[in-house]
Amino acid sequence: MVPIAKLRLNIDKPTSAAPNERVKSAVQARKAAETIDEAWARILSNDKLAAADRRKLDEVKAAMDAGVIGRDPRDAVTKAGRPKAFSKAEALRLYPGLLEKKRADMLAKMVAETPDNYWLITTKAGLDEFLALLAAEDEIVFDVETTGVDIFNDYIVGHVISAVKADVHAYIPTKHVTEAAQLDHDYVTERLKPYYEDGQLGKIAHNAKFDIHMLAREGVTLRGLTWDTQVAMHVLNENERAQGGNYQLKSLVTKYLKIPSYTYGDLFGSKGFHEVGDLTQALAYAAKDGDVTLKLRNFQKAHLEKIDLLSYYNEVENPVIDVTIEMESAGFVLDREKAAELGDELRQELDEISANLTEEFGDVNLNSPAQLSKLFFEELKLDRHLPKGYKLSTDVKTLKLLAPHHSGIKLLLEYREKSKLLGTYIDALPSLVQADGRVHGTFQQDGTVTGRYASKSPNLQNQPVYARKLFVAPPGQVILSGDFSQQEPRFLTHFTQEPVLLDAYRSGKDLYSTAASELFKLPIEECGDGSKPRKMMKTGILAVMYGVGPKTLAEQLDISEKEARDFVENFYETYPRVKAWIDSNEQFAKKYGYVKMLYGRKRRLPEAKSRDRFVQFRAMRQATNAIIQGSAAIQTKKTMIELQRLCRAKGWQMAFSVHDEIGVYANEDLTIEDVRDFEAVFLNTVKLSVPNKTDVEVSRRWGEGRSIEEWFNLLA
Repeated sequence: MVPIAKLRLNIDKPTSAAPNERVKSAVQARKAAETIDEAWARILSNDKLAAADRRKLDEVKAAMDAGVIGRDPRDAVTKAGRPKAFSKAEALRLYPGLLEKKRADMLAKMVAETPDNYWLITTKAGLDEFLALLAAEDEIVFDVETTGVDIFNDYIVGHVISAVKADVHAYIPTKHVTEAAQLDHDYVTERLKPYYEDGQLGKIAHNAKFDIHMLAREGVTLRGLTWDTQVAMHVLNENERAQGGNYQLKSLVTKYLKIPSYTYGDLFGSKGFHEVGDLTQALAYAAKDGDVTLKLRNFQKAHLEKIDLLSYYNEVENPVIDVTIEMESAGFVLDREKAAELGDELRQELDEISANLTEEFGDVNLNSPAQLSKLFFEELKLDRHLPKGYKLSTDVKTLKLLAPHHSGIKLLLEYREKSKLLGTYIDALPSLVQADGRVHGTFQQDGTVTGRYASKSPNLQNQPVYARKLFVAPPGQVILSGDFSQQEPRFLTHFTQEPVLLDAYRSGKDLYSTAASELFKLPIEECGDGSKPRKMMKTGILAVMYGVGPKTLAEQLDISEKEARDFVENFYETYPRVKAWIDSNEQFAKKYGYVKMLYGRKRRLPEAKSRDRFVQFRAMRQATNAIIQGSAAIQTKKTMIELQRLCRAKGWQMAFSVHDEIGVYANEDLTIEDVRDFEAVFLNTVKLSVPNKTDVEVSRRWGEGRSIEEWFNLLA
């Protein structure tokens, strides 16, 4: 029998929620009685607000304070008709409407302030009048407006052209979704084509590569490009991204010309330009692009001339744009059967490795850093093999340190490498094939601060040899490629004039073997290819060029930090001109905040002038590497320009530039004389105080090249 007191307690328990409900109702009532200012104070006092939400809330509050927007009456009361508290959620719901209002206001202001020299051309008579102006021009600005940024699937909806001397900036819409009059697209293309293809009529653009690709899809071959404001800005300030900026036109003209410019997203959101039905808005936006591009070009040209880099831009960066476009247009022929075959092989290998890893580690998720970390450092205590204070991680660098101490770690590294190869390349590449059956990568001549080429979609700089074999030459052609031999060490020798290094290259000796023999006081026979002294010297020279510290060098050479320091000290004692040159680079950077590459191009290192020694030290480590790597990049670019001329003379096509290698598609019946002409471009375009050397290969499948002798012996 349950005691009465106990029974009463059990009966009373269900009603214990009632006070909570009353408290909740009281809180809601108190909030509902708040003024808007009090509600805002409560909302903004929340320390857990995300930065993006706080920015939006600040904008909404400012607009409400200014009377621009107000609460939706439906949100101000409950269904029962009682006053409803103003909340963060309600405030954020007001943001999209505020954004649309701001866009409408900005567009209305732009249209109202459209200059008289912005022409909207929608009739044949208007086009005739404008083309008459172009006939008297020496150069024009051009820009195509499109549905998006995919050069293979988006399309042109209008043309922006500025007549420079006449100071007229026109927009010619052709494919906008609108009831307003616009000219026939094909008619406009045919009328503009002679001007686009006239090599004597100079062309100015921002990110010209995109526009040229889009015009090519319309059957228009642009000629006469004289200036690209995006590329030129990289020459003027390669640190734009590092300083929190970007190379978008609107950002640059706002920053450097102090011309307020709204981005496309600010004005039109996510819709395509073809969806801008009000052509007066389209004109105000598009014609301004031509106008400010011209102003930016004039600004850049004056500054490049002032710092004596105008000729560099004209002779290197501008002409290499056309080479880049040709390589992107050429693309890569993907061997789909080979991709499927390699994919099956990799999956089978991964299954086997996975099974072996299960035997080694038990049931653990190989893709979970948390589980692996617990296994390695809490259960297996592998951290005892790491240097004291080393950050515990499951990244590749840490796993390589642990690999000698546990057989399973080596397997895990192999598993990761092959998983990445399968997912990033073997499985992904077929999805990148375009309608023409080829993979078209994007090459970026301004993708790095030193000027070296970068690439994406796919990233060919990181393409493993295993994956390169998926690409084959087009029918009737072969891949003819040249790889600069020891390009950067040759520049080190050129700049330092170190006698031993000079002698090695001039007499045709192996640099690393010769230098190792000199440094370690060993017979040259003991420093040949594959020997430990040669490997150490190769790593050491690269470390000197790249500013690698003793800790990293010790890891690379598998020696102690003291031995690494001794190695560097001995190296500098043996090669004092190298040390003197590196010291002079650092002193120059400290004084001027930059270093100079070949032809005077600058690598700006403003941190080198910092009073913070740590910040300054980081900059110093980049100084020498910037000169060498940047100069090598310039040699590569100038070689590419000359190779393009050779390709046009022989009916070949530029194909790719990856690290020190440049490849072309050559006719399969090429002769030994053709190959010697190709090799001569590498050897003679940019001459140093030591001979250049290149390893030339011919192949039908990338990564399976044969030397010149082997190739022609097979054909004999």
